[in-house]
Amino acid sequence: MLIYQATVQPAPPLVRSESIADKVYAMLRQDIASGHFRPGERILEKALSERWRISRTPIREALLKLETEGVVVCNSRRSYNVRILTVQDVREIYQTLGFLEGAVAAAAAAALTSEDIGELERINRMMESSAAEADLQAFGGWNRRFHDVFILKLDNHTLHDTCDLVRGLLYTFPVQRNTLGAWLLKSVAEHRTIIQLARERDAEGLAAYFRNVHWGYDHNRQFITDAFDRRGEAAVHL
Repeated sequence: MLIYQATVQPAPPLVRSESIADKVYAMLRQDIASGHFRPGERILEKALSERWRISRTPIREALLKLETEGVVVCNSRRSYNVRILTVQDVREIYQTLGFLEGAVAAAAAAALTSEDIGELERINRMMESSAAEADLQAFGGWNRRFHDVFILKLDNHTLHDTCDLVRGLLYTFPVQRNTLGAWLLKSVAEHRTIIQLARERDAEGLAAYFRNVHWGYDHNRQFITDAFDRRGEAAVHL
């Protein structure tokens, strides 16, 4: 007697609402970085739902995440506005990163290997290419990897995520581009100094350089005031 056994097909993987929200989050962040949504512009859940033909739930989750990161600001009518990153905001970001990443670099100096130094040099070459094209978003991605060489040595996820969150704001919003290329190339030159200090395992030198030069507001004032809005209005342009 023949016995037939039914073939059970595996159920298709469920699409989790979190994965949709992640995609919406990435699209919104890109729309803000590209200037599709301007600084100060209102973002409506309903309009996004109609534009992407999806429910409001993943859109709301993505907007809540962006609000937590300081990219958008919630108002009282179930809508959000793109944050306006002012010169004062950038000054505070620089001061925060100066303290945090200066301490990180000092703590990581002794653990740096020759492979780490080579990686810093490789990444900085990629940053130089992005700077030459004044590509702020690409530069920001490479910059994150450059600084990660130091931060990941400490195996501190909270510190890593905090630095990422604070630093990421500088590469999230469109900026005025008059002197952007020169600013990015200046940063590349500063990275060469950082690499030399790292090669010498100079903990004190790294801490001071990160705090007073690389993330020093006064050292970058000219470029910051040119790139970012000074009046608290949506005057920033691509």
